[in-house]
Amino acid sequence: MKKCSLLLLLSLFIASCDAPRDRRTAYSSNSYDQSQGYYNLPNSNGTVTTGGSDSSSDDSSDDSDDASDSTIPTEIQHCSWSSDGVNGFAESSSHLGQYTLCQSTNKKDVWIQVKTPITDSQVCIIPTHNSGSASVYIGEPRCLMISDSKKIYKVTLYTNRTGYTNFSITGAMVMKDKAYFYPSPFYQYVLSPDAYIYCSQFLDQYKDSSYCNAFKSVGQYVYKVF
Repeated sequence: MKKCSLLLLLSLFIASCDAPRDRRTAYSSNSYDQSQGYYNLPNSNGTVTTGGSDSSSDDSSDDSDDASDSTIPTEIQHCSWSSDGVNGFAESSSHLGQYTLCQSTNKKDVWIQVKTPITDSQVCIIPTHNSGSASVYIGEPRCLMISDSKKIYKVTLYTNRTGYTNFSITGAMVMKDKAYFYPSPFYQYVLSPDAYIYCSQFLDQYKDSSYCNAFKSVGQYVYKVF
C-alpha cells in the first residue's frame, strides 16, 4: 500500500507542475526527420555522409581514419569525436561508457557519440541551467536510440519548463530511459528521467533535497556542463 501511495503521489505531483511530457520526441515527426538526425563519420574511402543528403569527401590521398575538421559539421568542430568508433572520445562514465557530448554553437542542439551502442533503452538528454554549484532543469527530456558507435547523433533541446523559458542551456543531464530502484523516500523502481524530474520539482517546491539525494545515490546518470 505504501508503494502504491507513493507512486500515485509521484504521478499527481508531476502532473500538477508541468504539462504532460513525451520523452520519446527526439525523432518524432514534430521535431526533425530521423534520417537527418545523425552524422556518419568517414568510411574507408574517406567519404562522409549526412543522413538523407549528398556525400562529400576529404582528400582521398589521406588514408588516415581520423576525421579532419572538414568532415565534421562546423557547429561541433570544437569537440573531440571518434572517427573509428573506438578511440578519441572526450569523456568516460560508468553509466554511458566512453562518449562525447557536445553543445552546438547555436546552443539549442547537442550532439552525442558513444563507444558502446545502447540497445536496451533510449538515452534521454535534459537541458539544464547552472548557477554556481547549483543547476536546474529547464526543459523536457529528449530521447533517442544510440545504436552505432560511428555515428554522431543530433538532438534539439527545448527550454519549455514553466517559469524557465528564458534561461540559457549551460549543461545537460543524460541518462538511460530505464527503471532503477531508488531508496527512501522513493523506495521503488522509477524510470530515471522521471526520478530526476520529480526530485527537481520537489526540491523547488518544498526545499527538500531527500528525493534528489536518493536519485544521486544510485548514480545512473551523467551530468555535463557545457
